[in-house]
Amino acid sequence: MDNEKLLSRMHGLKNTFTEKESLLTSLDREIGDGDHGVNMKRGFNAVNDKVTAGSTADILKQTGMTLMSSIGGASGPLYGFSFVKMSSAAKEEIDQDNLIELLDIFAETVADKGKVEGGEKTMYDVIKRAPDLVRETGKLNLDALQKFADDTEDMIAQKGRAAYFKEKSAGTIDPGAQSAVYILHALSLGE
Repeated sequence: MDNEKLLSRMHGLKNTFTEKESLLTSLDREIGDGDHGVNMKRGFNAVNDKVTAGSTADILKQTGMTLMSSIGGASGPLYGFSFVKMSSAAKEEIDQDNLIELLDIFAETVADKGKVEGGEKTMYDVIKRAPDLVRETGKLNLDALQKFADDTEDMIAQKGRAAYFKEKSAGTIDPGAQSAVYILHALSLGE
């Protein structure tokens, strides 16, 4: 994936999050404060408006900085800082090996900044599995990513606002896990 395709994918997330706003909001109403859909839409509208031409590293960094300044809650810093960190390892043409490296950085950054380990009903439950998905299949298939998000439905939230719901958090897909599906799919090669 070259810089132009990456930019097109990042801009395309504006439409994705506009389309998925109500789904993310309804998931977040179940176990959060109900603003995840609005926040993600706002963040990627800003990416569409502010992130322009540049190298693949520039585009990832601009995306991260824009997300940090435009998405509220934990998602803005987690997604934003992850994109900034990924920019430091991006090659001009992202191939499969580089994508795996970037996804490893994405997972490590979310784990570190979010203080999560997995199995705690967070976006990390999807992101941590993405590098192995590429290692095994060569891509970030939407159905496989969605399965990872679906796996959070039966988990009991341990982190964030959802943790206040304790056992009642089971039965709902984590909204951050669901938004991670769309972001990761946008990074997929060849789809």
